[in-house]
Amino acid sequence: MRMRVLLLLGLTLCWPTVGFTFTADKRDTLRGLREISVLVEYLPDDVEREGLSQEQVKRGIEGRLRQAGLRVLTISEIAKSPGAPYLYVAVYPVTGPSVNVNAYAIGLTLKQLVQLSRNPNTEFFATTWDGPAHLSSLLVPRVLDIRSAITDAVERFIIDYLEMNPK
Repeated sequence: MRMRVLLLLGLTLCWPTVGFTFTADKRDTLRGLREISVLVEYLPDDVEREGLSQEQVKRGIEGRLRQAGLRVLTISEIAKSPGAPYLYVAVYPVTGPSVNVNAYAIGLTLKQLVQLSRNPNTEFFATTWDGPAHLSSLLVPRVLDIRSAITDAVERFIIDYLEMNPK
C-alpha cells in the first residue's frame, strides 16, 4: 500500500493541477482533516534569484498550518496517512509573444487519494480543494508580491479548514 501511495503521489506531480469537485461545497472535503503534507513545486529561476526559495515557502506554510492545529507530515509519513492529503503549491511563469513583463500564476490546491464510488478498488489523487487563482504581472519578479499571494491562498485554506473543523 505504501509503495502504491508513493507511486500515485509521484504520478500526480506530472499531472495538471486542475481538478473537479462534485460535492455541494469543496470545503466539505476538509472535514475531519487532521494531518497534511506540503509540496512546493520548483520555483522559476528568476524568482529564486530574487531571494525566494522552495524551502522558505514550505517552512512558512508548514508553520501556519501548525498554528491552525494541523499536524504537518513528512513525505515519508504521508504514505501512512488516510487519504495522503497534501497541499500543492505552484508558481508558474506566464509567457507568450505579447507578454513583455514577468507574469506569474500562483496556485494552491489540496490533493487527496480518492476512490471511485462505482469501483472502490480504483484509487487516484484528485484535487479536492483549490484556492482562488492569482495572476501577478510584474516588471521584475517581486518576491514580496509572490509571497503575499501564497500567504493569502494559505489563509483562505485555513479559514475553510477551521469552518469545517471548529475547535
